[in-house]
Amino acid sequence: MSITLLSTEILQRIYEYTTIQDALHLAQTSIKNHRTLLGRRMPILEQAMNNSYGPLSELVKLVISNEQEKSRRPMGTELRRNNMVNRIVETPDQPNLTIELLKKMIEYGKVVEKWAEVYPRLRWRFGSSNRRLLHAHESERLRRALYIHWTYTTLFHDQTYTQFAPDPPIASSREDPRLRLLRTYSSVSLAQLSELHFHIVQAIELDLYPSNQVIMDHYSHSIPWRSLEKLAWGERGNDYWHLVRSIIKFNPRDLLHLIEHTTTKTQRADFLHAQGLHFPDTPETLNDSLRIVTLERAQEAKAQCDVRLRVPYCASLAMVRDAPQEDIEYWGGHETGIVDVSEEEAREAGVRKKVNGRMGGNGLELRSRGLAVLLAERGIEIGED
Repeated sequence: MSITLLSTEILQRIYEYTTIQDALHLAQTSIKNHRTLLGRRMPILEQAMNNSYGPLSELVKLVISNEQEKSRRPMGTELRRNNMVNRIVETPDQPNLTIELLKKMIEYGKVVEKWAEVYPRLRWRFGSSNRRLLHAHESERLRRALYIHWTYTTLFHDQTYTQFAPDPPIASSREDPRLRLLRTYSSVSLAQLSELHFHIVQAIELDLYPSNQVIMDHYSHSIPWRSLEKLAWGERGNDYWHLVRSIIKFNPRDLLHLIEHTTTKTQRADFLHAQGLHFPDTPETLNDSLRIVTLERAQEAKAQCDVRLRVPYCASLAMVRDAPQEDIEYWGGHETGIVDVSEEEAREAGVRKKVNGRMGGNGLELRSRGLAVLLAERGIEIGED
């Protein structure tokens, strides 16, 4: 049956399963389809937006974080950011959308949509035989983590705020806006944010701004010093880690640009210098804020004897800097990670861990915490041979 013969009610149900782009394209195919969209314009567009870029509440919070303060009276940096956090916290789970707001949301959604193509390369850096496209529910988890990450970097990693508060938050503070923001998110959301943060740090250290050690480990032969200087960013030490922590302040759009559109050290140096002279002076604070809120949740769970309050183990808080490492053990089995872990993938990771152990720990590192639990929960045993 031709779509032109369908009733208006059926056409409206079809619209509910479309993405925002498909909904707009369908409305352009005939006068009837256009009128069908206009008949329930906002409900249809809202559902289409959720299909494309949900969860919408987190996306709306990101849009709010990038808006200018409407008050004309003089206001200090701390007060401005606290006011912005208040607005974000007050955002309902089902926010009221307008056409103007939808346009802004689509701009961010398109960037995050590209991350769904990039993320599998980062997630399956090791064990690439298991690499695949993300499932729909995994893409939604990734979008949520990216929206939270982007909201935090917008509010607290820009030049204005880092100059105002260059130091990490204090654990005992109840008023620090960085902690106030993260405390509003669920434990599962924080665990997924930690997974994303973990892979961002890995991409910076191994791909975008590698140290001398990373480059030398990549090649089986020695590299001339002049060649090494063209590829690497110095020896691992305080200066290098300071550089990495400053680069982590980039938002998802900037990071995507570095991953997708830069290939040489010169290009990445130029992008870094374009941020201004003060950009490298202050480190990121997201990891410190995550650590504080995670510990708060753990203490609260212990006090109330309720393990549901705990944040699942966050690998980005305890990365081992001396060797590349997998992350399958950190989130698999908890059903709180961005990506689901299959039994086959868990088994292969266990095998790699044993092989690495026989090699004396040189090469790929697998932290013991989590993986043993994951394998035991699934009844998987790794033989010695």
